[in-house]
Amino acid sequence: MRDMSGCRIATLIFIATAISIACLAGCPGTPVVKQPQSVDDAPLRIRIAKAEATRGAGEAELVELAVHGKKPERVLALRALGRLGGARALDTLVDALGVPDAEIRSAAAAAIGIATSLDEADAGTPRLTQALLKAWTPSPAFIEGVGRAADASAQRMIATCLQSESESAARAACAVALGRYGRRKIELSDAARGVLVTAARDRDASVRYAAVWAISREQLPANTDAAAQAAILPVLALLTTDELPEVRAQACAALGRRKLAVAARAALELALRDRDWRVAVEAVRALTGESSDDAGRDAVAAILGVRFTQLERGEAPEAHVVIEALKGLAAHTGRAPIASALSEIARRTAASKLPPLTRGWIECLAIAGTVRGASSPDYAIVEKCGHGGLPDQHRLPLLGELVTAKVGTLEARRAAIRTLLSHADARVRVAGIAAYATAWKDGEDTDHRAAIATVVAALGSPDPIVAGSAVDAATTIYEAIGTGDHAALDAAVIARAQIETDPELGASLIELIGKRTLGNGAPACRAGLDRAPVLAHAAAKCLEALGAPAAPRTALATATAPPVDVAQVIGKRLRWHLLTTRGDVVIALRPDAAPWAVATIVTLTKRGFYDGLELHRVVPDFVAQGGDPTQSGWGGPGFAIPAEASQGAGFVAGGVGIADAGRDSGGSQWFVMHSAAPHLDGRYTWIGSLESGQKSLDSLLIGDQVTRAIVEVVP
Repeated sequence: MRDMSGCRIATLIFIATAISIACLAGCPGTPVVKQPQSVDDAPLRIRIAKAEATRGAGEAELVELAVHGKKPERVLALRALGRLGGARALDTLVDALGVPDAEIRSAAAAAIGIATSLDEADAGTPRLTQALLKAWTPSPAFIEGVGRAADASAQRMIATCLQSESESAARAACAVALGRYGRRKIELSDAARGVLVTAARDRDASVRYAAVWAISREQLPANTDAAAQAAILPVLALLTTDELPEVRAQACAALGRRKLAVAARAALELALRDRDWRVAVEAVRALTGESSDDAGRDAVAAILGVRFTQLERGEAPEAHVVIEALKGLAAHTGRAPIASALSEIARRTAASKLPPLTRGWIECLAIAGTVRGASSPDYAIVEKCGHGGLPDQHRLPLLGELVTAKVGTLEARRAAIRTLLSHADARVRVAGIAAYATAWKDGEDTDHRAAIATVVAALGSPDPIVAGSAVDAATTIYEAIGTGDHAALDAAVIARAQIETDPELGASLIELIGKRTLGNGAPACRAGLDRAPVLAHAAAKCLEALGAPAAPRTALATATAPPVDVAQVIGKRLRWHLLTTRGDVVIALRPDAAPWAVATIVTLTKRGFYDGLELHRVVPDFVAQGGDPTQSGWGGPGFAIPAEASQGAGFVAGGVGIADAGRDSGGSQWFVMHSAAPHLDGRYTWIGSLESGQKSLDSLLIGDQVTRAIVEVVP
């Protein structure tokens, strides 16, 4: 989950009812991911971690332990095989589903779920589905695996489980399992959807949350059944008043995603005033989204002043509500109520005593919004906004957004692009590259030639920020050119792909070659087959698109362990203190769950790697993300770490994870959750939970810094 400007672009299976409710209420630091432990198993864990990190070289050892080891060895080895993936690992895991021991079966099913989450192409085969259903065990871990790996035929058994008298943890797991089908783009049956609607009224909070999350994530048919929507509408509207804020927030999100914002406007307008900022953020998104209407957006504009007043009173997370509203309303400032509200916010912010970064973001977004709706737009106002509180790298890209929105004359847009491209900071220049590409249709031949030349030069840049943005810009230009001359662009894309070793950037280039069917790029794609898993996966798809499919790899490639020492963290209790510009955040690290990731955090922290770095990504009611030395979403420590996804609900409020762009591509970037995100569990590496500092975390904005990071060994 990189900053999916680098993120291309983040499971609520509850271990016990009490833990589930506590986490839903926002209790940080609760160890919700259960890992196998013994009195002193550090030597075993070190052994397995080292075998796991070498991938193909350690596979045989892990298979031997999984088949013939003692029970603790088998459980840990099965988990490791799920993280490795591949044909041999899956064969071993399927065989383990047939053993009499229910704990071993659950560990195998969970590992199959992890393997298929990391490599989604392996999910949904009849073989996996039949093996999982035959071995069905009503434990949350087993149900997780079914939801991630089985095909649509498993919905019937999952729905039956959800309707059963099983413990709430198992029923919540079944609801989440149905929600996972949405992530996999598989439609739910009418029966499964009906069971979820019933479960959304359950007396148990964990079941209600899981059900509404699943409803919000459902893969909707092209022609959504009106009767199904009508049945869901009153349930979701009622849940916007649930006792738990995460349920209320998910209900608001579901109304927006299911395009029910207009029908549920009254409920969403009440949610705009919710005491929990996360609920208000989701209501803002629903009411300003594409499926809303003018009345809904006017309601958001009307509440802006109230939420701003709460922010001025010291409720720092309220900034997220205001900022999200300004972003959502920006495209609609031609309406008088909205333009008036934004102007008033800009005026109040300029006179406020808010922290400089907060004041800068709000003022500049409000001003940029009013410029979009002005009869004579003035880009210079945006260039000077923020009273020095918003640095260039965050303020000036707002000019690029105005260009993309076609605000003002063509000459004004050209001047804005020149301002961006001439800046010393790469994060500003990439905004100019993106704006150039999106302005293609309105440009003339000279603009087109300049845009191509700019993107070609950027594709050759040694700066990963610039090269990465150039891939996105090239994609936009290709679509604009159509069948026109794009030879220079082809050559630049292929040339960079041939030498690129960064997993995320290399995969993006190779995917583009396949998407554009650039035949000359076949050698670059073929070379990617022997690189990192993310690159290899993209390379295989590229060659298939080019009509030159590669023979499937029969064995896992050997990998080199990261340059950190897992023996220094396994078996220890560790705290990670992040001193930020909004206050201290203290995280309990979990080397038992992710030894390589934790060892990386510890090693880099001791080097001072994280000191002074900005948070480059904050998505309200989702995550705050940092740890990138380029502060753009494209950077890392210079090495990759193995994927160490776990079963269980780690990504609840306060859960901490490692960002990546696919299997074995993570590095130094970390993220902390504002709220639960079941779709991240089992896919991203969970490394621990917040012990203290939730308010500080919730207050962080893009541009805030970790001034210093410290690791403490707890006695």
